[in-house]
Amino acid sequence: MGVAGATGRLGQVAVRVIESAPGLSAVELDSHGDISLDGVDMVFDATVFAASQRIVRVAVEAGIPIVVATSGWSAERVSQLQSDGASGVRIVPNFSIGSVIGTHLATVAARHFDYAEIIETHHESKRDAPSGTATRTAERIAEVRRQHVPTPDEPGRGAVVDTVPVHAVRMPGVAARQEVVFGGLGETLTIAHNTVSSDSYRAGILLAIQAERVDGVAVGLDDLLGLEAQRPS
Repeated sequence: MGVAGATGRLGQVAVRVIESAPGLSAVELDSHGDISLDGVDMVFDATVFAASQRIVRVAVEAGIPIVVATSGWSAERVSQLQSDGASGVRIVPNFSIGSVIGTHLATVAARHFDYAEIIETHHESKRDAPSGTATRTAERIAEVRRQHVPTPDEPGRGAVVDTVPVHAVRMPGVAARQEVVFGGLGETLTIAHNTVSSDSYRAGILLAIQAERVDGVAVGLDDLLGLEAQRPS
């Protein structure tokens, strides 16, 4: 199995997971020059978005399934991939099982609260802000219902993703934390998830790489965990 970005934080975890799985072995892929997938039957991408676009294109053209762990694949970009007829692509914003369930619970709560905001905190070297997980959570909330968008003269409200304000914090001393705060008449509800070790990604990575080939483009691990998407009633 080819791993692009094998020396990064998540890439290193992926290599360990692959090497410990029966019948699998990891091969480091060079994502800087010409991308060669010779002898590779699956790809795990943990690079940056600019490289990820190239890797996904090469894998799709070669008919090789790919699991994408790179941030930056917004709903609009995923939709473009689908329109282009891509197949065998699974894009996973977060491999933590707890994080996936937290986002799912947020879609349940979104049906019953008029306001939602996301506060996400990561280590100081994380490149993207908001994170892919926070972006995905906001998009999932917006699928259920949309809310009033903060106006441009409210800069303190954070980035707005599909009508949901997202506040990104970057500092040392933390791995990853996401809070989704819902507000209603006389009450608030907070759904919080903490990542205290990169080991939390192991189960999700294994689940994704051992899953059957995707027919088209899938986002997240929800289908593999039996989580039904929440839709507007």
